[in-house]
Amino acid sequence: MILEHPIPPFLQWIGPAALNWAMSVLALAALAVIVCFVVLLVAKGAKQASHTFAVGVSDAIKDVRLFSWKRCFAMASLAIRESIRKKVVVVCVVFLVLLMFAGWFLDPESKDPARLCASFVYQSTTYLVLLLALFLSSLSLPNDFKSKTIYTIVTKPIRSSEIVLGRIIGVASVGSIILVLMAICSYFFVANTLNHTHVLDDREDLTKLTDEDPSTLPPDTVIAKGYTRLANGHKHMVEKHANGEIIVFEENKHTHDVVEIKEGDLVRYQVSVARGALQAKSPKYGSIKFRNADSFEHERGINVGEEWAYRSYIAGGTDEAVIWTFDSITPNKFPDGLPVEMTISVYRTYMADIEKTVMGALYVRNPVTGLTAETHVFNSEKYTVKALNIPRVIDKSKVKSKPWLVKKMGEKETFEASPDLELPQKEEYDLFEDFVVDGKLEIWLQCLDSQQYFGAAEPDLYLREKDANVFLNFLKGYLGVWQQMLIVVSFGVLFSTFLSGPVAMASTFGIIIAGFCKTLFLEIAHLQALGGGPIESLNRLVTHENMMVDLPNTISTHLGQAFDAIASGLLSVIGLALPSFSDYNYYADCVANGYDIPLNSICVHLVTTFSFVVTIFVFAFVILRNREVAKQ
Repeated sequence: MILEHPIPPFLQWIGPAALNWAMSVLALAALAVIVCFVVLLVAKGAKQASHTFAVGVSDAIKDVRLFSWKRCFAMASLAIRESIRKKVVVVCVVFLVLLMFAGWFLDPESKDPARLCASFVYQSTTYLVLLLALFLSSLSLPNDFKSKTIYTIVTKPIRSSEIVLGRIIGVASVGSIILVLMAICSYFFVANTLNHTHVLDDREDLTKLTDEDPSTLPPDTVIAKGYTRLANGHKHMVEKHANGEIIVFEENKHTHDVVEIKEGDLVRYQVSVARGALQAKSPKYGSIKFRNADSFEHERGINVGEEWAYRSYIAGGTDEAVIWTFDSITPNKFPDGLPVEMTISVYRTYMADIEKTVMGALYVRNPVTGLTAETHVFNSEKYTVKALNIPRVIDKSKVKSKPWLVKKMGEKETFEASPDLELPQKEEYDLFEDFVVDGKLEIWLQCLDSQQYFGAAEPDLYLREKDANVFLNFLKGYLGVWQQMLIVVSFGVLFSTFLSGPVAMASTFGIIIAGFCKTLFLEIAHLQALGGGPIESLNRLVTHENMMVDLPNTISTHLGQAFDAIASGLLSVIGLALPSFSDYNYYADCVANGYDIPLNSICVHLVTTFSFVVTIFVFAFVILRNREVAKQ
């Protein structure tokens, strides 16, 4: 899974983030106060403006001080009843219809069916729930104004803050209930779609490789090989060993267990349902660095000319290596060795036999003594997850006779080791006793074929800890949709406090579009997008000018570019204030790729979401408080 912009640790992130948020809110509040006072000053004069402004601030403080959760939940209950009357259950019906006919357009022969199904249910749920939140939130208060219901409400002992927060809670509660129902239905749909088995017949599907008695052969000798019958557009290669173990090779990101059942002279095989199609892996990431051919340490490797600089490369057939350093490695966490999974890139300088894979090797290294052992030599598969297990006991034939060193530029060796260091001589080496020091361990990756290259980034190799619960992880994936819905509801209620229903709906829809395109919006604001700023782009569109060609040196061109430069600051502020809905796709990506959603990411996103909600609530409260109908 690609993590180009990793989410920082919550405790490191919360301090600077809270400070930036507080400064931004104070700046906006100060700007709002200044603008309001200037408007009153122009409209009513200095004396009356000061009195009106002071009364307004005093009433706002009183409104907050006398806030009642009981009245707020009463407003939320009213919003829920109004939503039910608007037949919101139709959204659930539409979603169920989509699931019923999803089999018509989801490819059953997909190489990654779990990703396909998970992406479908998350995307369809996102669109339906956000549209539901858009309609309910942006039309709630305008309908009250249109039907005169708001006049009945404000005559009661209820305050503007309770009306606004009650609407947000009520609409969000309806969306949350519907989202939970969708999540449960989605899980059973995905699980049922991925649930399949295969037929395996001893006489027709397996070919014997030897007629010798299996009991006389080494346990790992392959005595039969074949394929399962076709199911869901694929079949699995099967090997039977002399010890009776039957191995089913992975296909389409899953495998199966096989049980041999003997009935007299007949042998029957029972193939289990798919295993590993839906996963919740808990990866443990390390820090990355690169070693060049002269054994010097670098932050990045070789640039092979790729435009995307996410991965760095090492040359094959040299001493270059990618080094991952892991902390907190203990026998209690990994009693059976270290399960390693990696996704590496392969860059070929010549193709030769395209079906021949590039060879690589994996090593473990003691970060203090430099003691190094080769654990695996493997065939590379580009952008394919490769799972290996570093054994706890390592044979002496795998251990290098001299320690491997990494040196820093202009300094001595990074570690207290020298080429003359006497390494312990053993028949067998223990992973935790001989290679792990204070919980630290290094894993090295090298490319063995000359003139070929391996590329890697920090998240491309990790240790797989105990998997999380798949069902709970699937439900956690909907937290991303829920947080997007909460932000949309807040914006819908904000716009509905001062705009008519259709205009509030259009404004909220614009926020949704801008939120999903925030990166592009900021590129346009900073004049980094291809084609220039808004006016320059419009000029190119009208004149049919190519984006790569400079515009003619005319007055209109300079005026447009000057306006873009002036508008850049305003657009930058707006862009930074927009929520980035695309960041919440992280949840769906984790589930689709089979990774557990870490608690750290959930905390960061939840704090971000509620910071938006709180800010929007304050603005909505101030606006509604100053409308004539809301004044008591």
